[in-house]
Amino acid sequence: MFKKPEIIVALDTKDFDSAKKIVDAIGEKILYYKVGLESFVLFGHKLIEYLKLNDKKVFLDLKFHDIPNTVSGAVTSAAEIGIDILNLHCQGGFDMMKTASDNLKSYCEKRNILKPILIGVTLLTSLDSKYFSEMKLNWDSTEDYVGFLARSARDAGLDGVVSSAKEVKYIKQICGENFLTITPGIRPAFAGNDDQKRIVTPGDAVKLKTDFMVIGRPITKHENPALAVDMIKEEMK
Repeated sequence: MFKKPEIIVALDTKDFDSAKKIVDAIGEKILYYKVGLESFVLFGHKLIEYLKLNDKKVFLDLKFHDIPNTVSGAVTSAAEIGIDILNLHCQGGFDMMKTASDNLKSYCEKRNILKPILIGVTLLTSLDSKYFSEMKLNWDSTEDYVGFLARSARDAGLDGVVSSAKEVKYIKQICGENFLTITPGIRPAFAGNDDQKRIVTPGDAVKLKTDFMVIGRPITKHENPALAVDMIKEEMK
């Protein structure tokens, strides 16, 4: 069982050696690492293998969004290569989520392999309520929209969702305390906001009782990544 919230370091880079140096520099301070689109396209399998060889847990952040059969094939393939956490877009619909969830469970049971944590992406933290008017969506608040998607994900059998930490309390209320939340958009006191809008500090994330915090640039772009991790953990106290 992990201690809440667990830090996931986002390895979003175009250079494999740089990613290795970050992991090596941080050492045992961090267990979880996120491999996203940028890194995966260039050297994803190589990076995943390196992380697993170093006893790290991998969050594959590819946000699958396609027809149910295609997404189902993608999540079972992720299980085959030892991914610990993976995600898909809730906006792909209930049938897509349920098919992926059901097939992932049966696939792992048949092959006697550990089932990855399957997470649904709700609303990207780079978006806010302006998104609803731009896309002509009839929602009054980000919380209502995220809550709707979270319920759908839970009912489809997913283990949790990706959301802003600001929505964690509401998600836990409507989906249960054991429904996991992974929250990007975490910005420590020493870092800037970058392209995130719905952000919180590590201390806020602790108070809001999120399960995982995804933090990238404040750690990976820091001149001393291990020190950045220590500073973030200090903010979490």
